[in-house]
Amino acid sequence: MILIQRLAARFAFAAWSLTLAAAPASPAYANRVAITVDDLPVVTEGLSLAAAEANSRRFLATLRRHHVIATGFVNEDKLFLQRNEVDARIGILRSWLDAGMDLGNHGFGHLPFQTTSLQAYEEAVIKGEVVTRQLLAERSKTPQYYRYPFDQTGPTPAVRDQFIAFLHEHGYQIAPMTMEHDDYEFAAVYVDDLKRHDRAEAKRVHEDYLKHLDLALDAFEAMSRSLFDRQIDQVFLIHASRLNADSLDAMLTRFEQRGYQFIPLETALRDPAYASPDGYAGPYGSSWLRRWSQGLAKPIQPLGQPDPPDWIMQRYERLSAH
Repeated sequence: MILIQRLAARFAFAAWSLTLAAAPASPAYANRVAITVDDLPVVTEGLSLAAAEANSRRFLATLRRHHVIATGFVNEDKLFLQRNEVDARIGILRSWLDAGMDLGNHGFGHLPFQTTSLQAYEEAVIKGEVVTRQLLAERSKTPQYYRYPFDQTGPTPAVRDQFIAFLHEHGYQIAPMTMEHDDYEFAAVYVDDLKRHDRAEAKRVHEDYLKHLDLALDAFEAMSRSLFDRQIDQVFLIHASRLNADSLDAMLTRFEQRGYQFIPLETALRDPAYASPDGYAGPYGSSWLRRWSQGLAKPIQPLGQPDPPDWIMQRYERLSAH
């Protein structure tokens, strides 16, 4: 998130959180959420093939334990990082389908739409479906969902709309996200701690990560009530990282404790909220709740989600600078 946007969101969230603290407790809601996982077969964190396979096994075991049918979004360029590992990395994708999960397209190369030409961006969609389409065809299925890298939907409304037409022509439906919690920042710090064998700091990251999840869910639930006067079927975005493999059981338990039922992405997208107009095009990867707020010209509270703790953001910025 660019600094100006992050500061504006922080002030908006801080103001909203004060009103939340003073408000009476809300009644219990029967909530539903679809779990989506980006950057399959695995986030590039210097993991060996064996570690990437173990990462995936832990993800899938946890999803099955919580009866989750997740959709994983594939960057097929990651299948070809090492020539002698291609079949094994394809095997990771096959294991997701064998476990009853679905796979979608996340673009070859994970390109930023803001700085990529429309032609190159469309080519990345076609190049990024070759293996996934074959694996799905083995199960008499086809790719249905496209997830924007960085959740950038296009630099201008005209380019955004041209690309949406392209997706429809190729049989794709956009996979929006309505909930996330900056997991990539925590994940980078967590991996750095593990590389330095600093278990105490890694534990601290994990604990603050779960606390931050609760804050983020509070905010997105409030946005939904503010915009639609109800809890919509949400779509939660995480990445196929080591942190999430280690934290997923606790995260899904958090959802269950908040009264959530896990549903497939296909079911969530049937909610009428997803037919709302997207009123934003540009560099920011905002939740679709905020995009719909602009499209419907209806303000929401809070305007932004909470930032990670300062110490996480500072360490992430230092790591990103290297």
